[in-house]
Amino acid sequence: MNEVKQMEDNIIILEDDKGNQIEFAAIDVYEYNGNTYFALLEVMEAGEETDEVLIMRVENADSEEDAELVAVEDEAELEAAFAEFLRRDEEMSE
Repeated sequence: MNEVKQMEDNIIILEDDKGNQIEFAAIDVYEYNGNTYFALLEVMEAGEETDEVLIMRVENADSEEDAELVAVEDEAELEAAFAEFLRRDEEMSE
């Protein structure tokens, strides 16, 4: 799941490997270790909730037209980027 189909009002529509479109809310965008990351939360139906945060890295950020979100596959990078998200979230909650 890495193709951004649309982004509007902090809602990002990603397309998975099977062509299904899934809406996510961008809950944070941040710089960490020279990369830009998006923290995304899946938009659920009324009455449903999720607390699973998806961390995606921006690639080709030099050109807005070519920029794309990619899954962070390196486990160490993902853990570090998620820890930074948690730190920022805690800081904002204070």
